[in-house]
Amino acid sequence: MKINFKKVLRDNLFNLKWRCNICDEENFNGDYFCDECKNKLPILKENKCGHCGRLTAYSVDFCDSCIEKNVFIDNARSIFAYEEPIDNLIKAFKYKERLYLTDIFCDLFIEIYLTNFSDTDFITYVPASEKSLKERGYNQSLVLAKALSERIGISIVKTAIKTKETPRQATLNFNERLENLKGAFELEKVDFKGKNILLVDDVLTTGSTVETLAKLFKKKGANKVYVLTVASVSKIKFKDLK
Repeated sequence: MKINFKKVLRDNLFNLKWRCNICDEENFNGDYFCDECKNKLPILKENKCGHCGRLTAYSVDFCDSCIEKNVFIDNARSIFAYEEPIDNLIKAFKYKERLYLTDIFCDLFIEIYLTNFSDTDFITYVPASEKSLKERGYNQSLVLAKALSERIGISIVKTAIKTKETPRQATLNFNERLENLKGAFELEKVDFKGKNILLVDDVLTTGSTVETLAKLFKKKGANKVYVLTVASVSKIKFKDLK
């Protein structure tokens, strides 16, 4: 039996359930969050879009954020709405090297995967540009995808590389982002034909990036393209996405 010594040390010396991962207070409920913070989590439940999974006022098949936009994506789901206090947790994960949060996010990914994406053939991720990797030191999408792959036993495949540095997209709408992303990705030599692909990322905003990748996958013969993110934005407030 192979022992994962890193996991043993992490579980015994740095247990993520000993303190609340939002308020940092001691925690005794055996969860990642204290009861008070857990009650504040913007978990996506019944009131969401059936297609993109974003928070809606009531259940709908397609919402204003995705109808006639995310046409190459077959289904998208997120754990949370991109609101407090999850937005700050994601920013810490993405920009401040709080990579231990990967375990929390991936544990919560599993139920969504089993419920929605169990026919997945392989997992992939949104590639980062060279500039982004140099600045940040890691691709948060790849980190999430690797962790999920290890947990569910589905292989992870590098499907694309980002060949063009794109300007900051925070102030752009969906169509402007699509235009911005033209020619930004190049596909690897992967057998896409007939495959159901699960594309992992941290946040679904307009969906332009995953839509661009899904279109490329479908052109190469992919059957379905699913999207799984930690959080999604329903009513986009770009100033909050910095």
